[in-house]
Amino acid sequence: MQLLLESIRETVNPASQIVGVNLVEDASTITDCKVRVRGKRLAVCQQIAYSRFYGWSTWCDAQTSHCVLGASNCGLIAVPQRVASGAVNQGVYQADQSAAVAMQEKMPRVPQRFQGVLTYPLSRTPAGVSPDLAVVYVNTAQAMRFVQAFLYHQGGEFVMRSSGDAGVCARGVAQVYLEGQPTIEIPCLGDRRFALAQDHELIVGIPRTWFDRVAEGLRKTHKAGIRYPVPYQIPESCELPETFTTAPDDCC
Repeated sequence: MQLLLESIRETVNPASQIVGVNLVEDASTITDCKVRVRGKRLAVCQQIAYSRFYGWSTWCDAQTSHCVLGASNCGLIAVPQRVASGAVNQGVYQADQSAAVAMQEKMPRVPQRFQGVLTYPLSRTPAGVSPDLAVVYVNTAQAMRFVQAFLYHQGGEFVMRSSGDAGVCARGVAQVYLEGQPTIEIPCLGDRRFALAQDHELIVGIPRTWFDRVAEGLRKTHKAGIRYPVPYQIPESCELPETFTTAPDDCC
């Protein structure tokens, strides 16, 4: 975990903190954890925002997880009928019920039930806690560096999937937890409106089993010369208008 933190800071340097996320089966296992934000009604994206912007740990359970999509995607509640039937997105994100149902059927959701979602800055992981995954918000050039790290050993291509809704809770957390593979996702409307996601940001989700692999991929590609920020190639004799160009007579 420390290697991943150091590698991301040295090669990517995101603007906000890297966030650790746990889907907790038994809340009694974290009773000794110092949790800064507890008992507030928050969406999963807002929990992550508290951790990445303020450096605060957060805890939400079925009673306090405020967004029905995040709560059901992360296994805190059963999927309500209004969600499964597409009623929540019909006429908003989709034209009719069949399209709305099709979208909901593709939404990543953990099948088992959990008692809560715990988030915290990965650099200050609570004692006795091992993160299930990490979430980091980046710009597009930084996302490129993560794709290069993901493919360093395996090659091929990196495939990104999105529903245009329930971004970090569905793809950044649930999909990563389910598949054990990294993901890149577009922040959804709720993340932007209520959790401060910016226009230029993308979400990167990394499962714990990939921490060392991603760290190595970032370091090796960095050493090979792939850098962020991308160094500009500054041209010699750039194309200035003639009147702006130093002439031989100017040097006399």
